[in-house]
Amino acid sequence: TTYTDTGEIEVDGFKIKNSDHKAHGLITLTQALDESYNTGAIFAKEQIGNQDFLSYVKKFGFGQATGIELPETKGSLDGLKYNIAVNFDTAAFGQGITVTPIQMLQAYMALANKGHMMKPFLVQSKVLPDGTAQTTQPKQVAQVISEKAAADLSGMLVDVVENGYGKKAAVPGYYVAGKTGTAQVAGPNGKYLENDNIGSFIGFAPVDNPKFVMLLRVDHPRD
Repeated sequence: TTYTDTGEIEVDGFKIKNSDHKAHGLITLTQALDESYNTGAIFAKEQIGNQDFLSYVKKFGFGQATGIELPETKGSLDGLKYNIAVNFDTAAFGQGITVTPIQMLQAYMALANKGHMMKPFLVQSKVLPDGTAQTTQPKQVAQVISEKAAADLSGMLVDVVENGYGKKAAVPGYYVAGKTGTAQVAGPNGKYLENDNIGSFIGFAPVDNPKFVMLLRVDHPRD
Protein backbone atom coordinates (compact mmCIF):
# COMPACT_ATOMS: atom_id res chain seq x y z
CA THR A 1 0.00 0.00 0.00
CA THR A 2 1.23 3.49 -0.83
CA TYR A 3 0.35 6.94 0.47
CA THR A 4 1.55 10.48 -0.22
CA ASP A 5 3.76 11.72 2.61
CA THR A 6 3.43 15.49 2.92
CA GLY A 7 5.76 15.56 5.93
CA GLU A 8 3.09 16.62 8.39
CA ILE A 9 -0.55 16.12 9.36
CA GLU A 10 -2.68 18.83 10.98
CA VAL A 11 -5.34 17.68 13.44
CA ASP A 12 -7.21 19.51 16.23
CA GLY A 13 -5.00 22.57 15.60
CA PHE A 14 -1.78 20.57 16.09
CA LYS A 15 0.81 19.79 13.44
CA ILE A 16 2.31 16.29 13.66
CA LYS A 17 5.54 16.06 11.71
CA ASN A 18 7.99 13.36 10.73
CA SER A 19 11.10 13.27 12.90
CA ASP A 20 13.23 14.39 9.94
CA HIS A 21 10.82 17.30 9.21
CA LYS A 22 10.70 16.30 5.54
CA ALA A 23 8.05 15.29 3.00
CA HIS A 24 8.84 12.18 0.96
CA GLY A 25 6.04 12.02 -1.60
CA LEU A 26 4.56 8.73 -2.76
CA ILE A 27 5.97 5.91 -0.62
CA THR A 28 4.99 2.47 0.61
CA LEU A 29 4.08 1.63 4.19
CA THR A 30 7.18 -0.59 4.31
CA GLN A 31 9.31 2.47 3.56
CA ALA A 32 7.41 4.43 6.21
CA LEU A 33 8.19 1.68 8.74
CA ASP A 34 11.84 1.56 7.62
CA GLU A 35 12.29 5.26 8.29
CA SER A 36 9.85 5.65 11.22
CA TYR A 37 7.62 8.21 9.50
CA ASN A 38 4.86 9.33 11.85
CA THR A 39 2.63 10.14 8.87
CA GLY A 40 2.76 6.49 7.77
CA ALA A 41 1.60 5.21 11.15
CA ILE A 42 -1.29 7.69 11.13
CA PHE A 43 -2.24 6.73 7.56
CA ALA A 44 -2.33 3.04 8.53
CA LYS A 45 -4.47 3.80 11.57
CA GLU A 46 -6.89 5.81 9.43
CA GLN A 47 -7.56 2.76 7.23
CA ILE A 48 -9.38 1.02 10.10
CA GLY A 49 -10.58 4.01 12.15
CA ASN A 50 -10.03 5.06 15.74
CA GLN A 51 -12.27 2.55 17.48
CA ASP A 52 -10.94 -0.51 15.63
CA PHE A 53 -7.43 0.81 16.27
CA LEU A 54 -8.17 1.00 20.01
CA SER A 55 -9.64 -2.50 19.89
CA TYR A 56 -6.38 -3.84 18.43
CA VAL A 57 -4.27 -1.93 20.96
CA LYS A 58 -6.19 -3.79 23.68
CA LYS A 59 -6.09 -7.12 21.83
CA PHE A 60 -2.30 -6.91 21.78
CA GLY A 61 -2.34 -6.64 25.59
CA PHE A 62 -1.59 -2.97 26.18
CA GLY A 63 -3.27 -1.32 29.16
CA GLN A 64 -3.62 -4.61 31.05
CA ALA A 65 -1.45 -6.93 33.11
CA THR A 66 0.27 -9.82 31.33
CA GLY A 67 -0.01 -12.07 34.40
CA ILE A 68 3.72 -12.72 34.61
CA GLU A 69 4.94 -14.00 38.01
CA LEU A 70 6.13 -10.61 39.27
CA PRO A 71 4.41 -7.37 40.33
CA GLU A 72 3.79 -5.33 37.19
CA THR A 73 2.24 -2.07 36.06
CA LYS A 74 -0.42 -2.02 33.36
CA GLY A 75 0.71 1.12 31.55
CA SER A 76 -1.95 3.64 30.55
CA LEU A 77 -4.33 4.09 27.65
CA ASP A 78 -6.13 6.98 29.38
CA GLY A 79 -5.44 9.28 26.44
CA LEU A 80 -7.73 7.12 24.32
CA LYS A 81 -10.69 7.16 26.69
CA TYR A 82 -12.36 9.90 24.72
CA ASN A 83 -12.60 10.31 20.97
CA ILE A 84 -9.97 13.05 20.71
CA ALA A 85 -8.54 12.83 17.20
CA VAL A 86 -5.03 14.08 17.96
CA ASN A 87 -4.61 11.54 20.77
CA PHE A 88 -5.39 8.67 18.40
CA ASP A 89 -3.04 10.05 15.75
CA THR A 90 -0.11 10.28 18.16
CA ALA A 91 -0.92 6.87 19.64
CA ALA A 92 -0.58 5.39 16.14
CA PHE A 93 3.19 5.86 16.46
CA GLY A 94 3.25 5.14 20.19
CA GLN A 95 3.12 8.59 21.79
CA GLY A 96 0.67 9.61 24.52
CA ILE A 97 0.19 6.06 25.82
CA THR A 98 2.48 4.14 28.17
CA VAL A 99 3.43 0.49 27.83
CA THR A 100 5.84 -1.85 29.60
CA PRO A 101 8.74 -3.82 28.12
CA ILE A 102 7.04 -7.13 28.92
CA GLN A 103 3.88 -5.96 27.10
CA MET A 104 6.02 -5.09 24.06
CA LEU A 105 7.60 -8.54 24.17
CA GLN A 106 4.20 -10.21 24.41
CA ALA A 107 2.92 -8.21 21.42
CA TYR A 108 5.92 -9.03 19.23
CA MET A 109 5.66 -12.65 20.34
CA ALA A 110 2.30 -12.72 18.54
CA LEU A 111 3.91 -11.49 15.32
CA ALA A 112 6.62 -14.14 15.62
CA ASN A 113 4.06 -16.84 16.43
CA LYS A 114 1.73 -16.54 13.40
CA GLY A 115 -0.65 -14.20 15.18
CA HIS A 116 -1.00 -16.30 18.34
CA MET A 117 -0.28 -14.22 21.48
CA MET A 118 1.02 -16.28 24.39
CA LYS A 119 1.11 -15.52 28.10
CA PRO A 120 4.70 -14.77 29.16
CA PHE A 121 6.22 -16.64 32.09
CA LEU A 122 9.51 -16.61 34.00
CA VAL A 123 9.77 -20.06 35.52
CA GLN A 124 9.92 -23.06 33.20
CA SER A 125 9.29 -25.54 36.01
CA LYS A 126 9.09 -25.81 39.82
CA VAL A 127 10.66 -28.64 41.80
CA LEU A 128 8.50 -29.43 44.83
CA PRO A 129 9.87 -30.63 48.23
CA ASP A 130 9.04 -34.24 47.34
CA GLY A 131 11.22 -33.94 44.22
CA THR A 132 8.42 -33.87 41.67
CA ALA A 133 8.51 -31.16 39.01
CA GLN A 134 5.64 -28.96 37.87
CA THR A 135 6.28 -27.73 34.34
CA THR A 136 4.72 -24.46 33.23
CA GLN A 137 2.44 -25.15 30.29
CA PRO A 138 2.36 -22.62 27.43
CA LYS A 139 -0.94 -20.73 27.39
CA GLN A 140 -2.39 -18.93 24.39
CA VAL A 141 -4.06 -15.62 25.26
CA ALA A 142 -5.63 -14.88 21.88
CA GLN A 143 -5.31 -15.02 18.12
CA VAL A 144 -4.84 -11.27 17.69
CA ILE A 145 -4.24 -11.12 13.92
CA SER A 146 -4.36 -13.60 11.07
CA GLU A 147 -1.41 -15.78 10.13
CA LYS A 148 -1.12 -13.88 6.84
CA ALA A 149 -1.12 -10.48 8.57
CA ALA A 150 1.61 -11.72 10.95
CA ALA A 151 3.68 -12.95 7.99
CA ASP A 152 3.23 -9.66 6.12
CA LEU A 153 4.28 -7.63 9.16
CA SER A 154 7.24 -9.91 9.81
CA GLY A 155 8.40 -9.33 6.25
CA MET A 156 8.07 -5.58 6.68
CA LEU A 157 10.08 -5.75 9.91
CA VAL A 158 12.80 -7.71 8.10
CA ASP A 159 12.98 -4.80 5.66
CA VAL A 160 13.54 -2.44 8.61
CA VAL A 161 16.64 -4.44 9.53
CA GLU A 162 17.81 -4.87 5.94
CA ASN A 163 17.13 -1.34 4.66
CA GLY A 164 15.92 0.90 7.50
CA TYR A 165 17.09 2.17 10.89
CA GLY A 166 17.56 -1.37 12.23
CA LYS A 167 20.62 -2.30 10.14
CA LYS A 168 22.86 -2.93 13.16
CA ALA A 169 20.57 -5.78 14.24
CA ALA A 170 21.31 -7.76 11.08
CA VAL A 171 22.97 -11.16 11.49
CA PRO A 172 24.68 -12.67 8.42
CA GLY A 173 22.84 -15.75 7.17
CA TYR A 174 19.60 -15.05 9.04
CA TYR A 175 16.48 -12.96 8.53
CA VAL A 176 15.93 -10.77 11.60
CA ALA A 177 12.66 -8.84 12.09
CA GLY A 178 12.76 -5.75 14.27
CA LYS A 179 12.00 -2.11 14.89
CA THR A 180 13.75 0.82 16.49
CA GLY A 181 11.93 3.07 18.93
CA THR A 182 12.45 6.53 20.42
CA ALA A 183 10.24 7.63 23.30
CA GLN A 184 10.11 11.05 24.93
CA VAL A 185 10.10 11.14 28.72
CA ALA A 186 7.40 12.98 30.66
CA GLY A 187 8.41 15.10 33.65
CA PRO A 188 6.53 15.60 36.95
CA ASN A 189 4.38 18.34 35.37
CA GLY A 190 3.27 16.00 32.59
CA LYS A 191 5.27 17.81 29.91
CA TYR A 192 8.02 16.07 27.96
CA LEU A 193 11.54 16.71 29.25
CA GLU A 194 13.98 18.52 26.99
CA ASN A 195 16.81 16.42 25.57
CA ASP A 196 15.74 13.22 27.30
CA ASN A 197 14.38 10.05 25.74
CA ILE A 198 14.40 6.26 25.76
CA GLY A 199 15.99 4.45 22.84
CA SER A 200 14.91 0.89 22.15
CA PHE A 201 15.01 -1.96 19.68
CA ILE A 202 12.76 -5.00 19.63
CA GLY A 203 12.93 -7.94 17.28
CA PHE A 204 12.78 -11.68 16.73
CA ALA A 205 14.76 -14.27 14.78
CA PRO A 206 15.13 -16.32 12.72
CA VAL A 207 11.95 -15.12 11.01
CA ASP A 208 11.19 -18.44 9.26
CA ASN A 209 11.35 -20.33 12.59
CA PRO A 210 11.60 -17.85 15.48
CA LYS A 211 13.52 -18.94 18.58
CA PHE A 212 13.55 -15.72 20.59
CA VAL A 213 12.10 -12.25 20.95
CA MET A 214 14.44 -9.65 22.45
CA LEU A 215 14.01 -6.06 23.58
CA LEU A 216 16.91 -3.71 24.27
CA ARG A 217 16.34 -0.40 26.05
CA VAL A 218 18.70 2.52 26.68
CA ASP A 219 17.58 5.32 29.00
CA HIS A 220 18.90 8.81 28.22
CA PRO A 221 21.29 7.81 25.40
CA ARG A 222 24.00 10.40 24.76
CA ASP A 223 25.35 9.45 21.34
